[in-house]
Amino acid sequence: MKHYDVIVIGGGPSGLMAAIASAEHGATVLLIDKGNKLGRKLAISGGGRCNVTNRLPVEEIIKHIPGNGRFFYIVHFLSSTTRILFRF
Repeated sequence: MKHYDVIVIGGGPSGLMAAIASAEHGATVLLIDKGNKLGRKLAISGGGRCNVTNRLPVEEIIKHIPGNGRFFYIVHFLSSTTRILFRF
């Protein structure tokens, strides 16, 4: 029987990031998802508005986000676009 330090159930955004972060910290990781393609729903979530891997300046992106765009600042400052793109 194979041993894993971390088992992540669900290949959505949170599951993917949990698996990546765990592996980066040296854990052996098993990622389980019921779908046949990890992150599939992430690519279509929010009608494409949840794709934060845009290289435009933050101020330009905010102009195209409904509402005041405050939530985007949180995402932007937690993880840079370059870091997100590098992971995938």
